[in-house]
Amino acid sequence: MPWKTEDLMETKLRFIHLAQSGKYTITELCHDFGIARKTGHKYLRRYEEHGAAGLHELSRCPRHYANLTDRAIEKLVLQDRRRHPTWGPKKLRDLLFKKHGVGSPPSSSTIGAILKRNGMVNPRKRRAGAYPIQPCELTQAEYPNHVWTIDFKGWFLLGDGARCDPLTVKDLNSHYMIGCRAMPSQQYGATWLGFKRMARLYGLPRIIRVDHGTPFSANGLGRLSRLSVWWIEQGIAVEFTRPASPQDNGSHERMHRDLKAEATKPPSANLRAQQRRFQRWARTYNYERPHETLDMRRPAEVYHPSRKRMGENVKVRYPKDYLLKTVSTSGFISFEGKNYHVGEHFAGCRMGLHDSGKGPIQLHYANLLLGTLRYDSEGRFRPTAYIAPHYPKPLDKKNPK
Repeated sequence: MPWKTEDLMETKLRFIHLAQSGKYTITELCHDFGIARKTGHKYLRRYEEHGAAGLHELSRCPRHYANLTDRAIEKLVLQDRRRHPTWGPKKLRDLLFKKHGVGSPPSSSTIGAILKRNGMVNPRKRRAGAYPIQPCELTQAEYPNHVWTIDFKGWFLLGDGARCDPLTVKDLNSHYMIGCRAMPSQQYGATWLGFKRMARLYGLPRIIRVDHGTPFSANGLGRLSRLSVWWIEQGIAVEFTRPASPQDNGSHERMHRDLKAEATKPPSANLRAQQRRFQRWARTYNYERPHETLDMRRPAEVYHPSRKRMGENVKVRYPKDYLLKTVSTSGFISFEGKNYHVGEHFAGCRMGLHDSGKGPIQLHYANLLLGTLRYDSEGRFRPTAYIAPHYPKPLDKKNPK
């Protein structure tokens, strides 16, 4: 026959019964049961107040917290997080102070704990190792409208089955969203019209940064596409990132992640409805969302439109010693009885040939050296190893134009 095992509750009840019998002292019983006298008196007191139920183990957590966050403030944090699911503790804390008027909001770590406690934090899976970041000589934006970044967010299908290609344009210095347009494709015509609408409202930047995708880049001299050529005609320097290096435009890619999470899931019913959704999101991004790089200010507090306006009929000017050539509709220029192909995207543009007398004849478009003349039967220019743009002198930060 197996031995009977006595549980903890039975041991406590036996201790109480022996103590109440009056045959033993509390000191003797506590010594026999292996407990402290303070613990023995605690069991007796609980039994007198609550009976056998008082002998169960109680929670040891504190009943009162000196620095407990107010329930109303915690509710505001959760409401703002549901409204902006990509915002972190620092942005939510700034929102409590500036929007809700909380004089002493909780710390960022406390807000992070509130989000984690309510299941609003998704742990990220970090890959082993890290991608090395190679140095890249790109222009540092020093004032609004110095550098604009432009790109297409990955396309997706709408509720009616139509394709949507979001075109996004952002000011790099102030993080202001110049525009976010729901485009039916990434073709040149629609992109050009969409950019012109933005330029009429906000003016033109000094530099535009793009990647090597369509319609910003093309195979050929200078990697320039038809859209890039039009930008140069407007006096805008075109700056390309390195191939397959999205980290060169990290700020823009980070904005795309928020755009995808907040304005594309689930997709809208049609293109017009998706555009209204993009406009609401852009307004929140510009006027409500604080940025750490701006000392928690909003982009609208920093940005101002450019004084540089768009021109309709702009002609590129060259020095007097340049020989001017107009590119034909098929993308050729003629020189000394031969035709040389430069690309269809330059059709109708004026190019300059320069003979310095110290080397081959150079082909220039605006302030860009595109290639050198090669006398052979192929009728082509030898592209330069890189584009060497001559940017204008930096403007005065206090009075940029």
